[in-house]
Amino acid sequence: MKRLIFFVIVCLFFTNCKHQISRIRYNVDTNSPSYVNCNITIKKFETIPDSVATKIGTIKLSDSGFSKSCSEEDAMVILRKEGCALNADFINISNESQPDNESNCYRCRAVFYKYKN
Repeated sequence: MKRLIFFVIVCLFFTNCKHQISRIRYNVDTNSPSYVNCNITIKKFETIPDSVATKIGTIKLSDSGFSKSCSEEDAMVILRKEGCALNADFINISNESQPDNESNCYRCRAVFYKYKN
């Protein structure tokens, strides 16, 4: 039994878990050629009037429980890839939590926008 517990702990230690991604009202194909890290603008806590841009999706990045590669920089890469796949014009982070006692991950909620013509 001790060996089994040790094996499970070692497996969890060596798994490279990342952010848990929750896509709200959109889907992307992560195998698509458009799922790349492009140079999309990321804003924080801005009020975006409906007359300027349309929301095309919302994402929530959280801790999967055994996350190790979940820094703010890792989150920005995920946000950019998701935004590029959606062909968004910019991303606005509406809520964020820095690593703390509850989680060692950067967590956030962001909205993808497309400018109105």
